Amino acid sequence: MVPTEPIAALLYVCLLLPGIAFIWRYEGHGSVVKRSAFRETAAVVIASAASLVAVFILHYVAAFFFEPARSTLRQFFIDPGVLFRQDAQLFFGVTLLDLALAVSFGAFFGSKAASRLLKGCRAKWLKMRKKESDTIERGQSAWNTAFEMMPGHRVIVGVQLKSGAWVQGALKSFSRNGDETPDRAFTLTGEIWYRMAESENVHRLEPHGTVVIQAPEVDYLTVGYEEPAPTTKDLTDTLPR
Repeated sequence: MVPTEPIAALLYVCLLLPGIAFIWRYEGHGSVVKRSAFRETAAVVIASAASLVAVFILHYVAAFFFEPARSTLRQFFIDPGVLFRQDAQLFFGVTLLDLALAVSFGAFFGSKAASRLLKGCRAKWLKMRKKESDTIERGQSAWNTAFEMMPGHRVIVGVQLKSGAWVQGALKSFSRNGDETPDRAFTLTGEIWYRMAESENVHRLEPHGTVVIQAPEVDYLTVGYEEPAPTTKDLTDTLPR
């Protein structure tokens, strides 16, 4: 139940800030798949709870090394009313610091680095069990999986359009919306090659900055990966000394 009293409502919103930070960071790099209101609420609540637990663990570890902080933190968690009456400034300071730490944890949990760490741990776990992942991650679209399978590589996309035409080029950007909407699209750049419908001749498109392809026009696509060209520094490091 959502609280209705002003102070309780403010506290309720503050406790959900870590979860909101998690969603905001995650949607910046993850697939934005439409979820039910229950799943959205559950994600915010669970992320907030995990962030607050992380702050509590941080306090618990710090209490072993700092005796002055130990008694203050014990009083803050056991009977915060006493600490508020004794030193309101310290009480609000600790509260705001904890809230800032919780929001920071929530933002980190939703970051791309945390997602890569989780994927790496999952891959090692599957390797230990001698299994291979044959499913797309929950909440991820096939686009995300294919386009981000080889980080650091140049992604080449070949597109078979429903009109019968074929287009190929280097991926520049793509929509992370996992739902089939009119705005779902991706862009190609670099050398763009195309073949008209019912033709066997492949032509190079005149130099353009970007080509936009809408998802509803795509029949299927293929994805390839090219290693980035070595830089001058890389070539220098390979020279004998």
